[in-house]
Amino acid sequence: MRKYNYKNCQSLFGYAAAVHIRSKGKCQLCDSGSSNPGFDLWRQMTVEHLIGKSQGGYLKQILTAVAMRFPELSVTEREELSKRLDALNTVTACSFCNSTTSRDINNKSMSELLNEAQGSIADIEVYISNHLQLILERKRKDVQWKLLSVKEAFENEVLAKIIAQEA
Repeated sequence: MRKYNYKNCQSLFGYAAAVHIRSKGKCQLCDSGSSNPGFDLWRQMTVEHLIGKSQGGYLKQILTAVAMRFPELSVTEREELSKRLDALNTVTACSFCNSTTSRDINNKSMSELLNEAQGSIADIEVYISNHLQLILERKRKDVQWKLLSVKEAFENEVLAKIIAQEA
């Protein structure tokens, strides 16, 4: 049997794998996978950007914003800072949670956070980290009521039909 080139699964390997490993293989919004980071759940995981692309939350956009805010830093220093900010901005989310929160608009973009933060680079990272933590908490609360509603609909409208098919 020939092997599939797993590197074609970019949502699970490379950049995404680092996020999933950092998140311990569980959804950071609903906590799915907390007891078993197995393959069947892992392959359903996605990368959630707390501040999304429309607000400058992707790595290339962060690199541009950092370069504008800190032109005095070397290219290497800007890249390292951008990667740290990107790591703060990305978490693992199951496909349900990602799909229900991915179009959220936050009150501030990544460049706005960078521009309003004051102090040393470390102070700025803490400031942005704290803001991103608030976004994560808001998304967690938002997902809770959605999951309850969808679970109720599943139990009332779908589960009985699946069971009937098995009989």
